[in-house]
Amino acid sequence: MGRSRTTGTSRYYNATVDVSDAGSASLVYCEDQAKAYDMYLKPKKVNKTAVTKNSYVFYALQLRKNDHGVWAVEKLDSQRGSAKCQP
Repeated sequence: MGRSRTTGTSRYYNATVDVSDAGSASLVYCEDQAKAYDMYLKPKKVNKTAVTKNSYVFYALQLRKNDHGVWAVEKLDSQRGSAKCQP
């Protein structure tokens, strides 16, 4: 269908951060994409999909504080349909 963007609402929850003394941290959280949809730009059409277990995504990130004191993501893993995020 061509170019698209996301429309609707994504919800983030169950976030946990663990910061170590060595300038590294981990972040895990869940995303609920049940009310987020693709919207195709030409023709302008929203692709509403049914809610399934795959509407819920688990994310695990590793971060490190850089020389400027800014936390930067070093690694990001995601698991669609994770049991950790199901309602």
